[in-house]
Amino acid sequence: MRRTRVSVGEALLSAGFVLGAAGCGRRATQADCQLIVNKSVELQMKAMSQEDPSAIQKRSTEVRAELESEIKSCENRRVTDQTIACVQAASATRELDRCLR
Repeated sequence: MRRTRVSVGEALLSAGFVLGAAGCGRRATQADCQLIVNKSVELQMKAMSQEDPSAIQKRSTEVRAELESEIKSCENRRVTDQTIACVQAASATRELDRCLR
């Protein structure tokens, strides 16, 4: 599952860039940043036909531990409620990517 870890990391780094570039909105919380990680893992695993909720949760926990410093750097950057709503509604990785650009 190395591919999932790299892709999730890229999503979070992209989010950090986008969140940092946004001049309006509010400061991202730890929950906002973890939402991005969780959603990315969920969508990538579903794309690989891995839809077991416990497997998705286990992988999300692993990824959060691996990306702890990236998650911390995401916190307190600027984010809009529209971006968070877009992340929550994304049903495919390409949609998530669009939310974070």
